[in-house]
Amino acid sequence: MYIVAEVEDVVRIPPSLFGFPLKEAALKVLRERYEGYLHPDLGIIITVFDVNVEELGRILPGDGATYHNARFKVLSFKPQVKEVVEGIVVGATDKGLFVNLGPVDGFLHKSQISDKRVLFDERGGRYIIEETRQVVEKGDKVRARVVGVSFPTEPTARPRIILTMRQPLLGKLEWVEEELKRLSKVG
Repeated sequence: MYIVAEVEDVVRIPPSLFGFPLKEAALKVLRERYEGYLHPDLGIIITVFDVNVEELGRILPGDGATYHNARFKVLSFKPQVKEVVEGIVVGATDKGLFVNLGPVDGFLHKSQISDKRVLFDERGGRYIIEETRQVVEKGDKVRARVVGVSFPTEPTARPRIILTMRQPLLGKLEWVEEELKRLSKVG
C-alpha cells in the first residue's frame, strides 16, 4: 500500500548549497538521504515533498554546514499481507515469476500461478497452464495477492514480497476480464 506520512528530522545543509534557497537545498539533501531508503514502519520511501524548514539553523564547531529542523512528507510503499496488487511480469525462471510492483519486485512461485497444473517453457521463458493452454510471460500484466512480506534489517536492502494468483479473479488481467464476462453472463 502507498502511504503519505509526515516526518520530522534535522537536515544538514552543506556549504556547497548555501547559494540556493533554503527550502530547495533542504529538499535536495532530504531526497538524497531518504529516497530508496527502507524504513521499518513506512516501507520503501519513494519521494520526499512539501518541505518546511526552519530558517534559523545551528552551526557545529568544526563543521561548516548549517543544521535546520525540518518537517516534510514522504510517499512510501509498504506492501501488506492480503493486499491485492497489480504488476508486470519482468522475469520467468523455472522457480517462478518476478513481478514488478513499482518500487520493488515480488516473487510468484510456480505453485502459486494457478490452481491447475503449470508447465515451464524454458525456451520461451513462460508458464503454460496445462489444462487451458493459457500463457503468462514477461511483459504480461497480472493481479496477485501478497501472502508474505519480509523486511531485511539493512535499510538499503529490498524487502521480499511473496505473491499468489491461486484465488478467484487473480491472474493475468486478460484471464480476470474473461472470468468477469463469464460471471456476468451467469448472474
